[in-house]
Amino acid sequence: MGVRRWTEWLRARDPGSAAVRRAARVTVVACAGFYAARYGLGDRTVAIYALFGAVAAGGLSSVPGTPRQRAVTLLAVLPLAMALVTLGTWLAVYGWAAALGMLVVGFLVTYSGVGGPKFVGLANGLQLFYILPCFPPYAQSTLGLRLTGLVAGMVLMAAAELWLWPAACPGRYHDRLARAGRVAADALYGLAADPPRRSDPALLLEVSQALRMSHVPADERPVSASARDRALSEGAGHMRHLLAQTRQLEESAAEGAALGEPVAKGLLLASAATCEDVERALTGKAPPPMPSLCGDAVRAFESHRGQPREAGTDSATMVRNGAIALDITHTADLVVAATRIAMGAPVPAGTASPEVRGAFWYAGRSTVELYYRRVLAHLTPRSVCFQNAVRIAVALAAARLVVGQLGLAHGFWALLTTLTVMRTSAADTRTALRPALRGTLAGAVVAALILHFAADAPPVYAVMLPPCMLLAFASGTVLGPGWGQAFFTLTVAAAFAQVAPSGPELAAARVLDVLAGALIGAAVGLLAWPHGGTGELRRACARVLDEGTRAVTDVTGTITEGVRVTDALPRARLAQRIAEASYAEYATERHPPRREGAASDTDFQVIMLVGNRVITMGQVLLDNCPPGALSAWPRSATHLRDAAHRLRLSTLPFSQALRSGEKQAAPVDGTTGDAPADTTVIHDVCLASHGRSPDPLLYYAVDAAIWLASLRRAIGAARSPRTAAGTTASPWR
Repeated sequence: MGVRRWTEWLRARDPGSAAVRRAARVTVVACAGFYAARYGLGDRTVAIYALFGAVAAGGLSSVPGTPRQRAVTLLAVLPLAMALVTLGTWLAVYGWAAALGMLVVGFLVTYSGVGGPKFVGLANGLQLFYILPCFPPYAQSTLGLRLTGLVAGMVLMAAAELWLWPAACPGRYHDRLARAGRVAADALYGLAADPPRRSDPALLLEVSQALRMSHVPADERPVSASARDRALSEGAGHMRHLLAQTRQLEESAAEGAALGEPVAKGLLLASAATCEDVERALTGKAPPPMPSLCGDAVRAFESHRGQPREAGTDSATMVRNGAIALDITHTADLVVAATRIAMGAPVPAGTASPEVRGAFWYAGRSTVELYYRRVLAHLTPRSVCFQNAVRIAVALAAARLVVGQLGLAHGFWALLTTLTVMRTSAADTRTALRPALRGTLAGAVVAALILHFAADAPPVYAVMLPPCMLLAFASGTVLGPGWGQAFFTLTVAAAFAQVAPSGPELAAARVLDVLAGALIGAAVGLLAWPHGGTGELRRACARVLDEGTRAVTDVTGTITEGVRVTDALPRARLAQRIAEASYAEYATERHPPRREGAASDTDFQVIMLVGNRVITMGQVLLDNCPPGALSAWPRSATHLRDAAHRLRLSTLPFSQALRSGEKQAAPVDGTTGDAPADTTVIHDVCLASHGRSPDPLLYYAVDAAIWLASLRRAIGAARSPRTAAGTTASPWR
């Protein structure tokens, strides 16, 4: 029973034994290379570089992908690793040159993370390749031996990724989106049935939440600069909106209302078939989907709703449900376009073009071009990537200068500490420092005792190295970072004691170096953008909401009053681009769990969708409704303007809370008791069209009302904590 409990506890801490298997791979490769060089070849330099080559490639680096992809990535960066070792060897002789090189290398390697999780995962390992030769002994004549050890360690590590307890293949974001498409298709087929069949609302909520980046493991998130990942991310946002609107129709059906009109059911059937095609395509069962079904259904619906109809409550309900069904169909088309881009298929004309700015402006562009655009977009002090690169580069360069001036033995430990404990915010850095210092001190005490009593006895250290290294890389995940630092201190003591005679002073040097590196990292983190990536993303999202709701009021004023539209829509588009860049960087990070309802619990993906829908639907209304087109129906026009202004006013406190990072309590659906409902406009439309063919422009009032209502619900869901069991939930949560 005790063994079973221990096994269950270990599985809970380390699902799939991923950390243990990774630690075992690194230990076997590092120790094999070290022992072969140290005792087989009798070369200490090759031994050290073989050991740290494996540690940097397998222990400090976290490369996403399948075992084969990880192995290929390690081999692909081998020339860069060799170049960094060469550069560090040649610059190490002069302290100022080494520090300047550290500044440049630190910035470039960290900033390369704008390209996606592969670059982020390799950053720490690549930094170590420059740091290691940047300290005594300054033996440029040993460069060939250093490179030999490095190549041996990295090649063995790449082979181990394939054949030595390979890690399980990560899940695919495609599969999450495909499952959401399957669930959406089933729900829409059920709504179009006669009588309607209700689906499980909890299932709709589950697949929607599964698409949130915060609910996806870091190595599965589609956050690289490629068109594929951009399309997957945007397609997920559109799918979440489709699911939310589907839940609106589910709630209407639960109240006894029906779509009633065959053309509206045709929209749902077309959308369901489209979602089904998306699911089949993403799971490899069919070619990329085509949006032709939706196009025919939309034309049939638009033609039908311009015909005379009877006024009344049932008619109003059918108009509302029909408008929501139309919104679902348009959204399904966007999901199709995103899916085609993600699968590398050409996008049909009119859906997206590389030459036209819009939702899919990146369609058809190469990954190199998109990466270049992202690099340029982040070259600003407002960029989280830029801030993080400057912070780490300055900290490492400062640590190199301090270590050189103080003449600390094994000074690279100070830089390694700075590198591993620094986070994107000062608060997170301080949190990481405490266990690191405690663990280092505890490990140093044990190491000093072993070095004192074992003295010059290499067999003791040879036996001690493998278990200590295994525990160093496994215990950080299972027991906590303090344990990892403690065992890593024992690991380096065991390794260096086999290279040169060592005593308790080696443990003391380790403590001093770690303390120096930790203090420098904490100081730089406190002085340089201490709020980190989350704070910048919050500010970017606040700008999206500010500019977006301003654009909503301007667009609504233009079509209802004829007021000349300002530059609000272009400003909203610019704010959206900046926020998307910040969100992509934020999604590459690993974030600790926060308290429920805190600012960090904000659903940033929904805010990205809000900005996108403001831009796309706002442009549609401006393109199809001349200025003042809806002023002939003053009641509808007044309610639309009121709804737009209330949306802006109710969003202002949320924007302020995002900027400050404070918790923002709000109704789950973002509504207030006196907020004008979309049904008010729909009743007005029904009265205006009673017994005669209505003006086609009038139905844009319905579309605008549905647009405003969906924005209100989405913003409310983005800012609200999850509801307790038994309470009414937003369609987004």
